[in-house]
Amino acid sequence: MKIKDRQFFYIDEKPICYRCIFGDVKPLSIYPIGFVMLNEPWGEAIITLYPQQKRFMYRLEEEKEICVVYYLHEIDAIKTVFNRGRKGYGKRVGVFASRTPRRTSRIGITNVELLKISGQDLYVRGLDAFQGSPVLDIKAIGKIKN
Repeated sequence: MKIKDRQFFYIDEKPICYRCIFGDVKPLSIYPIGFVMLNEPWGEAIITLYPQQKRFMYRLEEEKEICVVYYLHEIDAIKTVFNRGRKGYGKRVGVFASRTPRRTSRIGITNVELLKISGQDLYVRGLDAFQGSPVLDIKAIGKIKN
């Protein structure tokens, strides 16, 4: 089988085709609602929503924290097991036991502080997405009731 461009991951430094990872499961169609315009890692970031999303922002400015779901568009290499932490000195874990962005789903989720909204731009703090990452969803963070 010939591997087409962007139809594989490097897993543990070996190219592995999508079918070898996911089997015969058909991919989903997910449409982005915006993108990460600017990001200073773990500092302030700007998320720009597409104009068609404006009507869904009603009372969003009342939220202090939101959850941002985004697509990790620059990831193509994954290690199945590694040492946790930025410098790799932590506990040895697998992908699902970590917050690594190097995931087969390429989906990232981060809770961020909502600083302000200007038009369709959301100013947030604590986003760990790459600049240019497509934003898939935004959710308010509700308190869990007992």
